[in-house]
Amino acid sequence: MKLLKRDRIKMFIHDYYFGYSGFMTVLRIFGGPLTLVAGISLYYFDENKFGIAYGGFCMLYGIYYTFKPLLWIAFRLDSFKTVNLEIETTQTTIKLKDDVSESVIQFNGFERIFKRSNYYVFNLTKSNKVYIPISLLTDEQKTIIDTNLKE
Repeated sequence: MKLLKRDRIKMFIHDYYFGYSGFMTVLRIFGGPLTLVAGISLYYFDENKFGIAYGGFCMLYGIYYTFKPLLWIAFRLDSFKTVNLEIETTQTTIKLKDDVSESVIQFNGFERIFKRSNYYVFNLTKSNKVYIPISLLTDEQKTIIDTNLKE
C-alpha cells in the first residue's frame, strides 16, 4: 500500500487546525488574520512611533501565523513524501513497515489513539504522532484499532 504525499499533507493540515481544542481551532483559523488586521490598523492609523513599530511587527507575525502550516510543509517537504507502508495488527500490537524500517508497537504503549474523519492518530508522545488513513486498513484492522482507542 502507498501512503501518498497528498494524503499525508491533508492529514497534517486537518490535524493542525482541528486536532486540538476548540479554542486552538479558533485561534489557528482567525488568529493570524486578526493579528494582521490589528497590525495594519496600528501601522497606518497610529501617530505614535511605538504604535507604528508594533503595527509592523504585528503585520509580519500575522502573515507568518496565517501561513505557518504551509511554511512547515514547504520547509519539511521530505517528511511528507510518498511511502510504501505495510500495516499488520494483532489484538495487542500494530506493526508498521516501510521501505527502510519496521516497528512493532503495543497499543498500550501509545499515550492516545483516536479516530478522525478519514484517519487514525497514534500519539507516542505529545509531539510524536503517527497518522494512518482509514482507507489503508482492512475492516478487521479497523475493528481492532477501534477497540484500542484511547481518547
